[in-house]
Amino acid sequence: MDAQVDLSDLTPVERELLRLGVAEWERPDGDRTAVVDLLGYADRGELRSDVQRLAGLLDTSRPMSRRDCRRVLLATELAFASETLGWSRDWTSDTGFTDRDTITVLRGIQEKLAGIVHGVNAHLVETGPPAQPAWQPIPMDADDRYWDLFYQRFAFRPGMASWPAIDEPRPSVTFDLGPIFAGSHPQFMAGTAAINSLALVALTRVLEPDASVVVLDWQHQTYRFWPHLFACQPDQRWPTTVVPNGDYYIFLTEDMSTGTFGHPWERTLCVFGEQLVSALVPALTSWLPVKRSKP
Repeated sequence: MDAQVDLSDLTPVERELLRLGVAEWERPDGDRTAVVDLLGYADRGELRSDVQRLAGLLDTSRPMSRRDCRRVLLATELAFASETLGWSRDWTSDTGFTDRDTITVLRGIQEKLAGIVHGVNAHLVETGPPAQPAWQPIPMDADDRYWDLFYQRFAFRPGMASWPAIDEPRPSVTFDLGPIFAGSHPQFMAGTAAINSLALVALTRVLEPDASVVVLDWQHQTYRFWPHLFACQPDQRWPTTVVPNGDYYIFLTEDMSTGTFGHPWERTLCVFGEQLVSALVPALTSWLPVKRSKP
């Protein structure tokens, strides 16, 4: 059986680049039959039908076989760099990655996967008891009390033209996320990852090691989240991010005195609670403009 390997050291941007590279092979145009043999498929139809499976592996934290690692890397390299075997001229329009950004990210991937692809360092997955999950879904019929309390405490006013959508508490600082949303896709992904990482550092500083927060996602799944536990896990995948990418994303302590509120249409992030403001705001003000502040 092909060895299973752990790819948890790939960053979200690196995973996204590989996912988009693999997705190029769903295209029906052109005669790329030579790639079928290179990637280890019987015919072009088998290759196209396997694209969704490979892309799905990159969206999860599950291990991937050494053969599939080779497939996703080579498929991306050919789609990006070759016009004979791939679609290099269409790469930027198809994926949103510029040539310069692609080369930078791809070089990092190649360094991490070279040993795996060539069988030198397989990073074999060790067996053992499963790690305690850092994200626990709260049943939909049990999260109403959190939403009810949030509405009452913050006078929540959802709506695409409702800015601000809450009565921002004191102390709080609201940041303009416009520069992140206005950048290229890699810049958006990198900016989101940076804010998530800084927020995680701040939460581990202000919360006790066994403390959790409630994570609300407007009209979607609610979670209980343990920042200290999450910080120690190798594959840090956020079911709901601090950056509001599509809906209201809200991180709250149990008493709702401390947390963040992300507004998807105003494209802002409100940080509130004395300790969290002290821990997180200085790290964000160095590169994000402040829209509002309540001392």
